[in-house]
Amino acid sequence: MAKLHRVEGQIELKCEADKYFDVWAHKMYLIQNMCPDKVQKPVLLEGAWNKVGALVSGNYVINEIGEKATLKARMNEIDEKGMSVRYSYHDGFIMEKYYKSLTSKVQAIPKGKGCIVKWSFEYEKMKEDAPDANVYVDFMLAMSKDMCAYLCKA
Repeated sequence: MAKLHRVEGQIELKCEADKYFDVWAHKMYLIQNMCPDKVQKPVLLEGAWNKVGALVSGNYVINEIGEKATLKARMNEIDEKGMSVRYSYHDGFIMEKYYKSLTSKVQAIPKGKGCIVKWSFEYEKMKEDAPDANVYVDFMLAMSKDMCAYLCKA
């Protein structure tokens, strides 16, 4: 039986939870403007940006490990009340090299004038020596900081 792994992390941000959630649920195309050193060229391949089923391809750069690659993400669920979005990942470098399956959930939780953002990944490794997905949690939390700075300016 396949072993499913899980990693998660969270960060407290000064931006409003609904604004942060709105980007991931409805306006993913803005991420390249918010995090230009981390994400480039998001392209909508199927569906609509703000609908479950949307398939987006984009390039990402994780300077800390020297990873520059392309990945496809499908939006599987939008929970407007709980301010969370679930994605599954397909094709691209990490899916060809490390993981049989990879899914994530992002949630924005209001806290005072800001929010707490939680990212989690569930994955099945192709081989036991494949890396844990901690680096991707850290990457998404770093992106969250950049997004917050952008949203606080706007």
